[in-house]
Amino acid sequence: MSSDQDHKPVTALLEQALKQWHRETEPLALDEVLPFLTRQTKAGWSGSLPPLDHQVVNQLLFNLLENLAAEDAVAAALLRRRYIDDETGFAVANSLGISESAFYRQRRDALTALTDTALAHETQIRSKYIARLEDRLETPSYQKLFGLNALRTRLGKLLCARSDIRLVCLTGIGGIGKTSLANALARQAIARGCFEEVAWVSARQQWFAPWGEIQETDRPALTGQDLLVALNQQLSETPVPPRPADELLAALKGRLQNRPHLIILDNLETAADYQELFPLLHELSQWAWILLTSRIVVHEQPYLHLTNLTELSPTDAEYLIRDEARRRGITDLAEASPDLIEQIYAIAGGNPLALKLIIGQVHLRSLSTILTDLKEARGKKVEALYEFVYHQAWQLLDNTAQQVLVAMPLVAAPGITLEHLAGISEVPYDALSHALDLLIQLSLVQVGGTLQERRFYIHRLTETFLHKQVTKWTQQP
Repeated sequence: MSSDQDHKPVTALLEQALKQWHRETEPLALDEVLPFLTRQTKAGWSGSLPPLDHQVVNQLLFNLLENLAAEDAVAAALLRRRYIDDETGFAVANSLGISESAFYRQRRDALTALTDTALAHETQIRSKYIARLEDRLETPSYQKLFGLNALRTRLGKLLCARSDIRLVCLTGIGGIGKTSLANALARQAIARGCFEEVAWVSARQQWFAPWGEIQETDRPALTGQDLLVALNQQLSETPVPPRPADELLAALKGRLQNRPHLIILDNLETAADYQELFPLLHELSQWAWILLTSRIVVHEQPYLHLTNLTELSPTDAEYLIRDEARRRGITDLAEASPDLIEQIYAIAGGNPLALKLIIGQVHLRSLSTILTDLKEARGKKVEALYEFVYHQAWQLLDNTAQQVLVAMPLVAAPGITLEHLAGISEVPYDALSHALDLLIQLSLVQVGGTLQERRFYIHRLTETFLHKQVTKWTQQP
């Protein structure tokens, strides 16, 4: 689309808005083409009552004409006399000593200049807004997102619609891409101007480094007080002094009520975290929209919109492997045969964290050795990966749940029904049902199938983990 074509809808709306200066008509969609200018105009309103739509539009036009006058006083005066002062085109042309046809040409040029002024200010305001809010986010751990476009589109629309769905949670096993998707959704919402304020708070206590080690953050478990302090500090223009929780909550509510906010709480990883923070999150969701990421799947919360991230498909995993290898300069892997890529997927499945760990070692070791180590649970990097992804969840399983999980590798795609799983695991139905609920809650078992027939399965990496690593853990004193 050319620049002239980009300008046309804005010019048409500005002209229509000028024509309606003296009339209270249906509001124009200026907020769709100039969302940041419109928002700034509303925020700068000095009246005692919130402005009406036509008042916002008129104030925006007045500000633009003032800005245009600094660049082109003749063009600004022409538009002001024609529309604000409500003089006819003939009267303006006559006072300027020009023909009506010349007046219309000058008016067209003035409207174009007004559009240029509007778009320049829109771009400037938008750039400052994006820089300010993106500075609150974590640095992305990804160059590209693979296999998540459909989810990013659907959830992006859901969040930006600012509907009655106010608590959204991304769930899934460790390393599956929850934080990356949340980060992408936040940046998408910021770029589109869906929220006036965005805050990011992390509850992460450890992370898996690219070189294959678990790094502790030295951050204690997040409390309600901690969350309130973090949100007030991010959203306040001045430093927030120490206050009791009730005062922090009252101050935060005051901010949330006035403008639309998106709050992201990343890595809410344990049931204890939920018990501590969910009442507060539910209360905050009355005034803001909240996006969570967690390994814990809490189906019993009626206000929580759950989206489970599953492993990448073989095709998306191949795209990730080739792109990551290309960026790291590993040409042999970037151009590897499909059979070789399939060998990687057979061991690591579609877990992005595991795939990146494999790629990161190819410079130093043969691919066959790396894959064997992963399968046989050999080496510190592999053990660290399994500990990061699985250890906390494994520790929470009782003997029955462990027995059921160990039986899952016998399940073929696309999963198995509860009745069939009872036969394979040799666990009584009631005990199996309870164990399966726990495994699903901890993101160790995935749910598929249809509304009428649910099927259960595990990720490929989980299957590899169960091959050897779990045996080591069960043999430890």
